[in-house]
Amino acid sequence: MSDGDFYPDIDLLEENRDVGGLVKALEHEKYIVRKEAARSLKKVGDERAVVPLIRSLKYESWQDESPILTSVREFSAEALGAIGDRRAVEALIQSVKEDVVEGVRWRSVFALGKIGEGDHSVTEVLIDALNNDSWVVRENAAKSLGNLASIEAVEPLISLLGDKEWRVRKQAINALGKIGSDEAVKPLLRLLYDGDADVRRNTTEVLACMGDEAFDPLMDLYMCDDWQIRSKAAECLGKIGDTRAVDYFIDTLCSKRKEDRNRHVRGKIVEALGNIGDERAIDVLVDVMDDDDLFVKRKAEDAIIKIRLKSYPGNYNQFNTNSISFYYPEDWTVKTVVSNEKFQGNNPDGSINLLIFRKSNLKGIKFEELIEIWEEIFETQNIILNGGNTSKMGNIQSFLMFGDNLKTNKMIMVTGYLLKDFYYYLYFTMKSDITLEDQEDINLIVNTFRILM
Repeated sequence: MSDGDFYPDIDLLEENRDVGGLVKALEHEKYIVRKEAARSLKKVGDERAVVPLIRSLKYESWQDESPILTSVREFSAEALGAIGDRRAVEALIQSVKEDVVEGVRWRSVFALGKIGEGDHSVTEVLIDALNNDSWVVRENAAKSLGNLASIEAVEPLISLLGDKEWRVRKQAINALGKIGSDEAVKPLLRLLYDGDADVRRNTTEVLACMGDEAFDPLMDLYMCDDWQIRSKAAECLGKIGDTRAVDYFIDTLCSKRKEDRNRHVRGKIVEALGNIGDERAIDVLVDVMDDDDLFVKRKAEDAIIKIRLKSYPGNYNQFNTNSISFYYPEDWTVKTVVSNEKFQGNNPDGSINLLIFRKSNLKGIKFEELIEIWEEIFETQNIILNGGNTSKMGNIQSFLMFGDNLKTNKMIMVTGYLLKDFYYYLYFTMKSDITLEDQEDINLIVNTFRILM
């Protein structure tokens, strides 16, 4: 029986990790067998297959007659990259330079990015590949140079930022971000206005990762009057997270200038303040909750909660229904008792208990009357009122009252949130000698409580 009459079970050889059998199949008379063997050797990833794979990667002109042999070379390049043996470098370089098939070249380029660290000859070939006629080769060359963090590639990659293919620009941006050269900051700033959304998004992420190097150039952009430029600059600055931007953002939110009232600019500033997490911004964000624009108001609400979450020292979960949302300590238990109407929770030892109620059909009731009702409840239940306050966020008015129940020797705290003709109240019962940690847990719930509209 000739070799061509025998078809090895490639799947079984792969399952048994039979490298010897797969290598033999790689030289089978039938090209389809070679193809499947090369594919399996990529998955097995054994160094014993390196030399045979190098042989199967080699291009010769007679192979042009068989598309299957093209697939053999493609899978061989992928397998050599997956195995990661540096013996394959020379063969992969040769493949990049000589193979006539795009699919083989770009796979060889990608493989070099996995195994060519510290090899100047690899960097040279990859930089040269940035000028390849195939955009797929250029894309993978940029990706590989980023993986190798080749500082020599910075200028060629900067040149690639003007490539006509958005996928190539995207990988050039990512590569420059991985290399981290401050030389790339100004060229990257121009990509914030790219016509492709993916390119703009990647540019924002990369500039954010560059941190201090990008801060001053981004602040210069932020100071201009073009709303699109300012919006992107604010977004990047928020992701950098540098508190130096906070005062500038606050000044803009408080400004009456027409250029500072743009909803897109304000929305991005508010979002940035939430990402930075500086508590100095909370008061102005509360004021922004009165903004005429619903988009900006929602952003402000999200930002306030983000900032408050950053100040909480422990882990937390989110409780979310179609009517309310809040965050609570990870070790607490919180559940729904009556859908949209009643909820309860407690800390691990039961020393703090929480009830949340919704009261509807309050048409015509004034906020001041609601507070008076709770003052009467405190008096009726022999709760000595020790203090409280009121506040307003957007169209929601809220109050907080706390006191001591003389009968039960417990501390009581109530927070109420009035919206139109209904309100929610949170009723906490706790031991009188609560710890600082207990207070932080309660604040987490109260400060992140939201009525969902």
